[in-house]
Amino acid sequence: MMFYVLSVALILTGCLLFYKLLLQNETFFPLNRYVLLVCLVLSFSLPLMPVPAQFSFRKASIEIPLTINEPMAPVVDVPQQKPAVKAKSSTENNIKGSFFKDISILKLVLWAYWLGVAVFAINFVFQLCVLLYRAYSRPVIIDGRFRIVELAGNQAPCSFANNIFINPEKYDWDTYNQIILHEKIHIQQGHSYDILIAELALVFQWFNPFAWMYRKAMEDNLEFLTDNELLANSDIEPMSYKMSLVKVSAPHFPVSLTTNYNQSILKKRLVMMNAKKSNVNSTWKYLFIVPLFLVFIAFLNEPVAYGKNSPQVKKSEKFNSMEEDGTWFATINGDKVNIRFESDEDGKNNNSSQSFSLAELKNLPRGNEGTFSVTRDAGTMNFTGKFENNTGMGTYKFSSNADFTSFLTKQGVTNIKTRDNLVFFMINVKRSYVAGIKALGYDGISKDNLIPLVALNVTPEYIKSLKTAGLANLTLAELIPLKALNVDADFVKGIKESGFTKITADKMITFKSQGITGEYLKNAKSADEESRATNVQTTSVKAKLGKTPQKNTTEDTDEDEKLSRLITRKVMNISPDYAKSFSAQGLKVSEDNLIALKSLGVTADYYAGFSAQGLKVSDDNLIAMKSLGVTPEYFASFKTAGLTGLTADQVISLKSLSVAASDFSEFKKLGFKNLSVDDIISAKATGTSPVFVASMKKKGHNYNSIEDYIKMKVLALD
Repeated sequence: MMFYVLSVALILTGCLLFYKLLLQNETFFPLNRYVLLVCLVLSFSLPLMPVPAQFSFRKASIEIPLTINEPMAPVVDVPQQKPAVKAKSSTENNIKGSFFKDISILKLVLWAYWLGVAVFAINFVFQLCVLLYRAYSRPVIIDGRFRIVELAGNQAPCSFANNIFINPEKYDWDTYNQIILHEKIHIQQGHSYDILIAELALVFQWFNPFAWMYRKAMEDNLEFLTDNELLANSDIEPMSYKMSLVKVSAPHFPVSLTTNYNQSILKKRLVMMNAKKSNVNSTWKYLFIVPLFLVFIAFLNEPVAYGKNSPQVKKSEKFNSMEEDGTWFATINGDKVNIRFESDEDGKNNNSSQSFSLAELKNLPRGNEGTFSVTRDAGTMNFTGKFENNTGMGTYKFSSNADFTSFLTKQGVTNIKTRDNLVFFMINVKRSYVAGIKALGYDGISKDNLIPLVALNVTPEYIKSLKTAGLANLTLAELIPLKALNVDADFVKGIKESGFTKITADKMITFKSQGITGEYLKNAKSADEESRATNVQTTSVKAKLGKTPQKNTTEDTDEDEKLSRLITRKVMNISPDYAKSFSAQGLKVSEDNLIALKSLGVTADYYAGFSAQGLKVSDDNLIAMKSLGVTPEYFASFKTAGLTGLTADQVISLKSLSVAASDFSEFKKLGFKNLSVDDIISAKATGTSPVFVASMKKKGHNYNSIEDYIKMKVLALD
């Protein structure tokens, strides 16, 4: 849990530094808004994403926790009587223990963290309630979709949802009108939701100072965005608006859930309003966020843990916490006796269950109290108690077999403790099994390997079958996840028959954990060969036409690289049909771009939509267009408006600046002829809107070229 929280904090800090260093001074305020929001969401979601081991710098753990898949003893409704036992009583023997001695520093840190989360969550809900109370308990003016709530006293104006909070008595009409327009933009663009998301993030990152700075950066950018929109799309004079910002001040700032006519960043807002508009060519900076996230994923995300998802292997220490003596409860079910063992240690109740054959339990005492036992190689479990019908209860005590311990020591299993012998007994480790494993050449048997090997039933026959199938030189540590994932000889043979000969235990584990079978590899290989054949034909045609053929980037003679690529395809759920769907449309897609297209949800139909409109699009273009939300309808709207001959790169530039076909139409209505795409992009990048041009024309500035108005906007001439 704490690793996840700290991972979120680290990613959030990295995103903040990225924004501060590269993006903060750019005037692409709408794009900055979405970057900040996406980074915030990804900071919380990326650490939860498992990644293939080959893409992670963290080592995947292949330790297999012990669990025996035996039937659990059902809970028995036992009469409220105490058996005549000598079992320890936790009440009598452990009550002297201190409560605080079992509290670790990590627990204290976790408690402190969740206490902070609770406090800030309560504060969040409290602020929300205060805002709703103010919105519906004070006088209000309905202005279309907006509710103007009248405040009293010296409180700063602000907005939340569709409510604008303001004291109208404090301001003259011009200032009041500018504040209302400013807050209406906040509401129209849904800025309250940005603040709510940032506040929710702070609930869980309250301890992180960079999270607070991140929220401030989001709020500041929203103010810059609103100022820019207001001046670009209204008749308000910039100087008048700036003066109103200077005049408006209030000592009582609104609650943090609101977007407000913020005076705390007045200087920053004035600077950004006077700043030169960023050049569209500087948008390359935004691409650096991709490698930044890839680095975080590689260093922080947990690789796919082999065997972790196997139903046979559950994270448990079933018998490790079991004591050598305690209380038992049992039920007889056919030829099986399900026994639940309970014991107390340091005030902790430990229980484990195991199923024994009825034949192993001789002389079961029925009706009267008696003794019986179970003897195995590791030792003897002595029971005292009685059975009534098919249920019984009593006490147990385990005695280890010194001869078996000596035998294991001679076989190389060292550092054996009494509790280890109890585990060996419960999973029924036999001399013959240890000897069989050793006969296969495994001399370095440790108890950490022996326990899961027996628990998972890794038999000598199973090991031989894998070696015969082609997995030679297997270690005991590799056998454990192989068995846990049910990798058998048939699975290995299927992989080999698919044409891949360099097989190892690690590859088999990865294939099985990702659901990759020999049949899948055959189909993927066939699709890859078809793709290569298509590329060869395309290259031949280009050569005949006198064009220089491109190097076949899909050619790959390295089997390991092929397998790595196929694993990635499987993880991303990229089927052969998905790859073929693009080639069928005539689009050649590189392997890396195919992965990117799948991650963005791009389909062949999406590409076909642009082809039908006559737009030539490459696989690189598709990635950029999907990322920006470019649709075939968006491209068609410009053709309808009269802007023809657009290239894919130009469409991407238009969308990145939020240029709409209506902007082009508005400029045409103002009398501009022969408008080019570059003219529209330059006008949008500098904030030269149709409203600005119209206002300049009213003042007598009549030019035939839009470039003259762009110069006026950049130089702040009026």
